Amino acid sequence: MKQQWVFSSGHESVTGEFDHSGRISLEDGPYRGFLDHLPVRGGVSLFRAEGRADSPYSMAAMGEVATDNLIMGCMLSGTGVLEAAGSPDQIWRDSGQLYALSLSNRPVRYHLQADRPFRSVALMLTPDAVEALAQDHEMPELTRPTRRTGPISTMRPLGPLARKAAMDLLQPHYRGPMERLYREGKATELLALQLGMLGEPHDRDLTSTELRRVREARELLVADLQNPPDLAGLAAAVGLRAKRLNQGFRQIYGTTVFDHLLDVRMATARNMLDDGLDMPLKQLAWAMGYRQASNFISAFRGRFGISPGAYGRRRD
Repeated sequence: MKQQWVFSSGHESVTGEFDHSGRISLEDGPYRGFLDHLPVRGGVSLFRAEGRADSPYSMAAMGEVATDNLIMGCMLSGTGVLEAAGSPDQIWRDSGQLYALSLSNRPVRYHLQADRPFRSVALMLTPDAVEALAQDHEMPELTRPTRRTGPISTMRPLGPLARKAAMDLLQPHYRGPMERLYREGKATELLALQLGMLGEPHDRDLTSTELRRVREARELLVADLQNPPDLAGLAAAVGLRAKRLNQGFRQIYGTTVFDHLLDVRMATARNMLDDGLDMPLKQLAWAMGYRQASNFISAFRGRFGISPGAYGRRRD
């Protein structure tokens, strides 16, 4: 059975299947654009996507994922959330983000905003391909299935060289009888750059003490979503300046303090609705820290492309 992907926005969804050339092309519906899945070499393949939509939408592969394949991708344009069961949501608000994700028999969904075109390039490696590379190269530990303690999902800024290599794969300069060889060369270049970035210390800009304090601040921030501390109070509670605390949040969590609070509120509300919450919408909004239900509804719809009421009714 050929792999299928579902593109959805609110109550509208479209299913696409890769054709003989490895492409899904969609001209109507919640996503207008293409998604490619192309071979590179043994155990390594390439995904390319480019498109846009008029409202927030999501995309996901259909069916069970029964492998421990590793995805290393580049978000070149667009904003959204990468949702992988069992891992914290990864949020990107700026173009040029590197992400690494182990599929690990779990559903994965990309929630995308409609504020700009979406462009992405990703390499998928089988465990055998990763281990074959590791025989000749020093691989980052988080990419090795035999060394990981669990599934991974991480995101960090994309370097300029990796961005250029990804763009060359998305919009290749060479087409012809040697196009596949060109693609393999560029994919190998991108793979080396991605592995190099994943091997660098992610928290290098903060001291170990500051890292601990930023993580303590995060726990304080989300302990009471209804009445969280303000920025000044939170910074004082952990002994950091507000500017330094925001810098730490951007470095560790990819966003500012209160954008992270919004992320947690929306994810918590969605999980409660997924669990079949039987609570008036106004009460749910209040529990998430919103005095006006209309503000909560707007925030939820902006994140997931559907109102919380309609999202909850999907289970009926």
